[in-house]
Amino acid sequence: MLRCALILLLLLSSLLAGCRNAPEENRKDLWRDVQNTEDAQRENMRKRLRTIIAGDVENARDEDPHMRATAVQGLGEIGDPDDAELILDTLMGPLADGSVLVRIECAIALGKLKYESRTDARRVTSVISLRNRIAFDRDETGRPYETEFLVRSAMLNSLIAIGGRDCAAALYDVASRLNSDLEDVEGSLFTSATDRGLLDRCFEGLSILTGVSEEEAARNRFENDDLSAHLDWWADRISEMPDN
Repeated sequence: MLRCALILLLLLSSLLAGCRNAPEENRKDLWRDVQNTEDAQRENMRKRLRTIIAGDVENARDEDPHMRATAVQGLGEIGDPDDAELILDTLMGPLADGSVLVRIECAIALGKLKYESRTDARRVTSVISLRNRIAFDRDETGRPYETEFLVRSAMLNSLIAIGGRDCAAALYDVASRLNSDLEDVEGSLFTSATDRGLLDRCFEGLSILTGVSEEEAARNRFENDDLSAHLDWWADRISEMPDN
């Protein structure tokens, strides 16, 4: 009996060892490879990650959205601004990825790229594109193209991470549009409680980027029954920021 039990235990152990989660292991292996990439291997790694995300002339993109999301994370980790175009296309292009997880990682990655300067064309395009996608890109009925709260929230966070006066202005524009939609009868058809969360995050981001304390911002918001007046106050704070 004991011998049979030992044999059964060995068989079960063998089966469990063979049933490892291969896709999860592949993702872990990819992330480990990204973390261990040396400078000399950087371009090859970028090419590998880009192929996983979008494919190339010889290979289709990876079918596993978690694998594609990990690859986008990898591009963000490497931080090459030349990958901004691919990440933007994957986030919001005509063939944008249908996976919410992938789009979230794209939004995050744009805030991690190492842009050369405030006037870097890749940075400027990223800032404008994020601003528009959060609140202004709409279909013919007025519905935002991107409706997933977590994706839009990640976009806001990247604007905050990129920083600078132009990003503060972008947050102001988004806040103004969200406020307008929430107050307008027709606009409210395409808003929800999450839009109020995005609006609050815009104000938090403005406090971070302008250096205005949360206490001062909260006091001004409390003193103004009309949120438009509070937005005007933020416009003045942004105008006081340096251009660089």
